[in-house]
Amino acid sequence: MSDWNTETAEWYAQKYGNYPTNRFGIDELDLSDNSTIVDIGCGTGSALRHAALKIKGGKFIGIDPVPRMVEIAIEETKEHMAINQIEFRVGSAENLPVENNIADYVLAFDSIDHWQDIEKGLLEVKRIMQLKGKFIIVKDNSVPGAKKAIADLTNKLDSIEFVIVDKQTISNDEVGFYMIIVELGK
Repeated sequence: MSDWNTETAEWYAQKYGNYPTNRFGIDELDLSDNSTIVDIGCGTGSALRHAALKIKGGKFIGIDPVPRMVEIAIEETKEHMAINQIEFRVGSAENLPVENNIADYVLAFDSIDHWQDIEKGLLEVKRIMQLKGKFIIVKDNSVPGAKKAIADLTNKLDSIEFVIVDKQTISNDEVGFYMIIVELGK
């Protein structure tokens, strides 16, 4: 994330802050009420705000390595009906500022390519996931090299003993994306 600063965070928030994969990715999931959802690389918090509208109760934690992005997420969440259930923290995928075994769902929506060390980040995901938790990866398939990146990611998930339970390509009039849902292996 060394290229990210206040200026790039503000540019990203304006251009991609409410990117359709956030909304459509959440809409594809069958989320359980009273779940804890951790969003790694949460950006403006759009996916978490949408998730908070879909489920009753729950705790929503957004993590982003860019302090200005976390400030923007907090600003954009001030008027949200679930404001008391949503929090944002500065942190990286490789050193997540959350407790062990806390997450029912871990999200990486269009963020995994920005992780500094994907293997270390995946180990952190394993650390924070509950035993029956799910890790959901969304990647816009219009990005050059997306298909190869998904193939490489699949190999990394296997090497860290995640089990892929669903892998699909989803398209509509606004966007197309890959969605991979994984669980912890034995």
